Amino acid sequence: MQVGSPLSAFCGCVRPVRVWFTEFAYSLVFFAGLTILFLAPFISRQYSKFGRFAGWPAFVSATVALYGVSLIAFTMFPFPDFAGGYCERRAGSSPWQLTPFASLDDVTAYAEVNGVVATLTSGALLQVLMNVIFFLPLGFFLAYRSRRSLPTTTLIAFTVSLGIEITQGTGLWGLAPCPYRLADVDDLLTNTAGGIVGWFIGLAARRFLPDPTPKRLPDPGPPGLIREGVGVLLDVYTFVLLVAIIVVVGDVLGLPLATDNVDFSIVNLVVSLVLFVVVPAFRRDRAGPGIASVHMVLVRSRDGWPPAM
Repeated sequence: MQVGSPLSAFCGCVRPVRVWFTEFAYSLVFFAGLTILFLAPFISRQYSKFGRFAGWPAFVSATVALYGVSLIAFTMFPFPDFAGGYCERRAGSSPWQLTPFASLDDVTAYAEVNGVVATLTSGALLQVLMNVIFFLPLGFFLAYRSRRSLPTTTLIAFTVSLGIEITQGTGLWGLAPCPYRLADVDDLLTNTAGGIVGWFIGLAARRFLPDPTPKRLPDPGPPGLIREGVGVLLDVYTFVLLVAIIVVVGDVLGLPLATDNVDFSIVNLVVSLVLFVVVPAFRRDRAGPGIASVHMVLVRSRDGWPPAM
């Protein structure tokens, strides 16, 4: 891929650093948005399996979740302005770059024109380094947390990267009006290399980092203050997130719910009734989603079900 060629101008080839920050912002938004669907059930499973969700193991697990969401964000976002003739302007550019090590040719060509010092901070070199760095956590977590072997880690990194490149080259498997990222074979190679390097870092980290797998502990006693706080925060966050989703969907449909005090109050009331009245009514333990996620409910009662709350 030569500098200045149509492929170099294709979205996703040599991206400005500001785009990476935008994508990370999307990662944080997705991480928040997936809390209801992922984090709360995940925390519940940790309490069921290990009797706790705290400390270093909880931090590592949350980091793994954020990294997984980041993979999605970096694969899909940001979207270009399809309505502004984007696909027509890119009609002559192929979304596939299948020449191995073409990105190194870009770096070499840039260095010949601008010198070695300028190349060290160039977008061409930064693109290659970022592809390696972005898969370092994958290899790290596979070695440190999952205890995967190097061959398995290499295969997983290659497969994940291949899935990303195909998703980009096909325009989200045909869901987008046209491909808006470049599927680059060099990305496949550098991503896999990053996974391998990350595996060695994770292997070394086993010697000085705490065990990321929580030990099984009995959970018979009353919940502590932290656990109670997490349960309440999950309930509050679920409420806020659902209200926000309804408001955004309303804006898309032309219903400015956030600007009408009466409508906004109705939205808050309905969400409150659903989360804290309707949902508990269908649960044997009469718990809301956040409280149930941290298992702050009775599992048995001398007087039978439902237990007194």
